[in-house]
Amino acid sequence: MTILHLQRTSAFDKNDFEQCVLSIKPNDALVLIDDGCYNASHTLFINFKKQNPTVLVFHIQEHAQARAIEINHDQSSPITMAKLVELTFQYNSTITWQ
Repeated sequence: MTILHLQRTSAFDKNDFEQCVLSIKPNDALVLIDDGCYNASHTLFINFKKQNPTVLVFHIQEHAQARAIEINHDQSSPITMAKLVELTFQYNSTITWQ
């Protein structure tokens, strides 16, 4: 069973991001949306990507731009909201972390 994890909050403010990254399996994917885009520079995210280089990670480009966040495209691929909708159909289930 594959899961699309949607992270909406910043690990700088709340601790649910740690729970999120601990629950991600190799065939799951992570999408940083809303304030979750701030996590691209958090130590938890950096360590997660080092330990799980094959897990797909995306971020909503407009959400990162609205927060003046530059995300390394080697770490996370920019997507649109339309692409997010497509992704929800590619995974067995979706979990929103907020």
